[in-house]
Amino acid sequence: MHKAMNTKSSINHGRQTPLYRHHPGRIPQPRPLRYLTHLHLLAGYPVFSSTLPSVGCSDKVTVEEDMAYIRNTMLLPVLDVEEQDVIMLMHSYSSIPCSPAAKSLSPAERKAEGKKTAVIGQIYQSALLVKGEKMEDGKEVDVKGAFGGELPPHIRPEPETNLLRCDDRIPPLFGDVSKDLAKVVAVSALSQVMTSFTSPCPCATWDSEEYKGRVAFIRTLQDANIPLHVQDYMIKGTGMEWIFKDIDSGHFAHIAKPEELTPILLELAREFEALGKKE
Repeated sequence: MHKAMNTKSSINHGRQTPLYRHHPGRIPQPRPLRYLTHLHLLAGYPVFSSTLPSVGCSDKVTVEEDMAYIRNTMLLPVLDVEEQDVIMLMHSYSSIPCSPAAKSLSPAERKAEGKKTAVIGQIYQSALLVKGEKMEDGKEVDVKGAFGGELPPHIRPEPETNLLRCDDRIPPLFGDVSKDLAKVVAVSALSQVMTSFTSPCPCATWDSEEYKGRVAFIRTLQDANIPLHVQDYMIKGTGMEWIFKDIDSGHFAHIAKPEELTPILLELAREFEALGKKE
C-alpha cells in the first residue's frame, strides 16, 4: 500500500493552474498512473494523459505521426480551446515526439502571436534525448541510429509484426515496483512499433532559446532500462544547462514512487509558473 502523503499547498485556486500533459512511455492510459494523477489533483494541478499512436498497434507509425498527434490532439486543444497553460511531462521514448511537438508554443512565441497560453515548461523523466538534426552526410537521425544502431538487450525486434518486444518486462522496467503491482503493470504495458525507432526524429526543442530555463531532467538513479550513465551521457551531449532533479527509483518512478515524485514535479511546476510572472 502507498503511504498517505500531505499534498496541501499554498496554491491560489482562484487562478488557472497549468495542466500537466503526461506522456508515459509504454504504459497505456492509465490505470497504473491514476495514483500519481490523484496526488496532483489534490495539490490543485489537473493532469491529462493518453497513449501514443505508436503504442499498442502494429501499423507503421512514425515519430512524425506521434508528434503530430501530440501537437494537434493533446497540446493545441488545451492551449487554444481550453485556454490553459501546459507543462509537459515526458518519459522514456515519448520525449522524442513530444519535444518537437512543442515548437513555437513557448510563452514568448505565443505572446508574440497574441496568445494568452503556452507550454510553460518541459520535464524529462528518464527520457531519451535525441536532437533530430541531419548528419553531415545528409542522413536523418532515428532513435536506433542515435544510439549506435543497437537496441537495448532486453528489447527484441520482431520485423514480421513491426513490433518491439520485451519478453521479460519486470527486471528492466518494473524491478523496484512491489511484486503484485509489478505483475499487473507488466501485463498492462503495450508493445511499441519498430518504425517509431527507425523513422527520422523531428528536431527537438529542449535546447531552443525560447525554452531556456524551462527544461528539467529527472534522473532515475536505479534505472535498469536507461541506466544512469546513459542518462548522464545524453545530458552531457546536449551541451546545455538543465534543471536537475534526482529520484532513487527505477525506470517507472511514477509507478514505483509516486509520493516521492509528486513533490519534485510540483516544485518544478511552481518554478515554471514563477518564470511566467517575471516575463
